[in-house]
Amino acid sequence: MALKKYCVIALLVIMAMLLPLGSPIVVALESPPESSPGLHTGWMTEDYTSGTYNRTYEYYIPTGYDGSEAVPLLFSFHGLGSSGVDQIDLTKFDALAEREGFIAVFPDATDLTGYSCNETLPPLEGAEIQWNLGAGSLQYCAGIDDVGFVADMVDWFGDNYNIDASRIYSTGMSDGALFSYLLAFNLTDTFAGIAPVCGPMPWGFGNPTTTPITVILMHGTADPILYYNGYGGLGGNVTYSVDETIAYWCGVDNTTTGPVETVWGPTISDNTKVTRYVYGGGTNGTEVILFKVDGGGHTWPSGPLYSLWVGAVTNHIDGSALIWKHLPPEKYYLKISSTDDGSVTAPGERTFFYDADISPTEVTLEASPKSSNYEFTGWTGDVDTIDDPDAATTTITVQPNTDYEITANFQLIEEEEPPGGCFIATAAYGTSTAEQLDVLREFRDVVLLESAVGSRLVDLYYQVSPPIADFISESSFVRTLVRELLVDPVVWLVEATGDIWQN
Repeated sequence: MALKKYCVIALLVIMAMLLPLGSPIVVALESPPESSPGLHTGWMTEDYTSGTYNRTYEYYIPTGYDGSEAVPLLFSFHGLGSSGVDQIDLTKFDALAEREGFIAVFPDATDLTGYSCNETLPPLEGAEIQWNLGAGSLQYCAGIDDVGFVADMVDWFGDNYNIDASRIYSTGMSDGALFSYLLAFNLTDTFAGIAPVCGPMPWGFGNPTTTPITVILMHGTADPILYYNGYGGLGGNVTYSVDETIAYWCGVDNTTTGPVETVWGPTISDNTKVTRYVYGGGTNGTEVILFKVDGGGHTWPSGPLYSLWVGAVTNHIDGSALIWKHLPPEKYYLKISSTDDGSVTAPGERTFFYDADISPTEVTLEASPKSSNYEFTGWTGDVDTIDDPDAATTTITVQPNTDYEITANFQLIEEEEPPGGCFIATAAYGTSTAEQLDVLREFRDVVLLESAVGSRLVDLYYQVSPPIADFISESSFVRTLVRELLVDPVVWLVEATGDIWQN
């Protein structure tokens, strides 16, 4: 054992003697590409002013990828203090990549906790982890070249995977949204579109030679961090307003049509309202699209509420799905919305997307009610090409460059049950139209029916409560007792916690 140890030491000494003095070896390292589908971690070493840093990123390869056809590449950049893994949880772009057949990348910014610098950081948790947007960050002091890191990743994926160079996109949340603008200005002709969420364009950005690209901006009017009308804190102007950002990119793209407006909400369960403004006819078919979320906070549409102080999440739209829908080239889609006879909350919605350059495609439609109390009654809307409008599972042939909207209709099975089905509460109040019942029905639809356990509890309630309700309805004294000691306190608690469960 001792002899082996001395041999190893001697070998190292000999190797050191053979190296040229004063010429340190610098080896650029990177992770090998993965061929299996699913989520993987990649890394590469990068040299900066302050030294060498090991850069990491998560990336998702869809199941259908085999390298035979070029696929799109989408980067999604996290916000300040976050990570690529957190960005996956926020956006669910990995699931969308699996369904749509593109490769999604979730890079990590550098963590410079403990790094000494004269920069004044924003008073936000995790401010040591952010993208280099210029003066005002530790990354700027350290000479972190985030634009170069992204350029290297683009090259790496292009070298190791069959990437469609005309369909490379950048999205981001907050600090990552601001970084997307920087990439558009510095890596011209690389990105076909960017989609910033919760991030108007930073003050001082702009490039008269910028290549026209599609820009999709989603922003809440009640954003407490990056204001809708522009933010002037943290040592000076930080961002333009949303309207100024949209006007700038309409000028870059030379849009000629719009805005075309589409509105979602508000509803009882979600009082935000989303208005989509589409400015079209830009150079090379580019568009500028704004999703204005009235009442929305510093949040990703239909994403998780990651902190109570960032404001409301809108659930009227799926932010990730609509970003993908509008990124160039144009796509056509099939929208299937489940509704009923108007007396109860709609069970839900599914959306399908297809590339515009494919031939007519046959798509399977499947209508699934939200609970066992509903039954399917047929398809309505654009049903001319549906094989069987009365079947819950059927097919439709979709044509390129065509929008379809098809509704799956449901009705209640238990007709003796008042709409919304609160047997005991209905008996306690003596009517099925009491406003307190609307509160309980909304809590059932928004919270209980969204989980398997909650759905089973609702089904159990429907089984055991009718005889109890009959007993309560026979006595005014019992009705008053149940109403004041049981139902009213429950309604009060549900209303008091509405800001939590409604978001």
